Amino acid sequence: MELGLVTDTTADLSPSLLEEEAVGLVPIYVRLGDRKYKDREELTPDALYQAMRAGAEPVTEPPTVEDFAEVYERHLKVYDRLLSLHVSEELSKTVERAREAALKVAPHRIRVVDTGMVSAGLGAMVLRAVEMLKGGADEEEVVREVDRLKRSSLYFSVADLSHLARNGRLPRFGEVVGNLLGLRPILRIEKGHIRFLRVAREGSIPEVLARLVAEELRGRLARITIAHSDAKPEWIEGLKRSLENSLRIERGRLVRSGATIAANVGLGALAVHAYAVE
Repeated sequence: MELGLVTDTTADLSPSLLEEEAVGLVPIYVRLGDRKYKDREELTPDALYQAMRAGAEPVTEPPTVEDFAEVYERHLKVYDRLLSLHVSEELSKTVERAREAALKVAPHRIRVVDTGMVSAGLGAMVLRAVEMLKGGADEEEVVREVDRLKRSSLYFSVADLSHLARNGRLPRFGEVVGNLLGLRPILRIEKGHIRFLRVAREGSIPEVLARLVAEELRGRLARITIAHSDAKPEWIEGLKRSLENSLRIERGRLVRSGATIAANVGLGALAVHAYAVE
């Protein structure tokens, strides 16, 4: 049984990489003013960053059922079954649309999974699934590994909470928006939800993120992904150094967040995802 993979653009994986690995990609939509774009296909991270610096306030929309159906139908011509890995259902209606499309196209051949993750975390799951399939793993083995990685964490910091609050992702913490004065919030994706952990001094953000990851991994060999939406280069390098000094790293990646992520967290966000190698 040949198993194919499908994901969405919140995974922050480049279309060229996914095409090379034969992973189906369903783009999220990003609305700028009266125009709507497909993330990564019609709107690059650089283009969105530039628009946001000029004052644009982008809004995201999930793919349509028809978008998923088109990708599913195309890939089912090649694969017997599909495993469709997507952004947390708590953060987007993407999984809901994927399930509707699966029921419409081939309910017994498509398995839709809510990964409980986004960005670097979702991307890590997709790449791990690719790796396992290349190594001969079957569908159940891949799903068990995805379930294990659901217990991993994505820690991140944003310049302010206004984007998350405006888009309804953090309604409980709207009162702290704009009142941080030299501090930045530290947040975590936990069981699909965004959790507010604490605030930290701006200059200490890389060290704080690395310390949280190190405390979670407890010396185990790890794979790391750093993601950012136009964060300061010195912060990215500082996070790299802090992680290298505090962790045993088997493999690491650095990715620029796509339009979907940037639209919901704003510019200057810095994130790190890690999972233990077993």
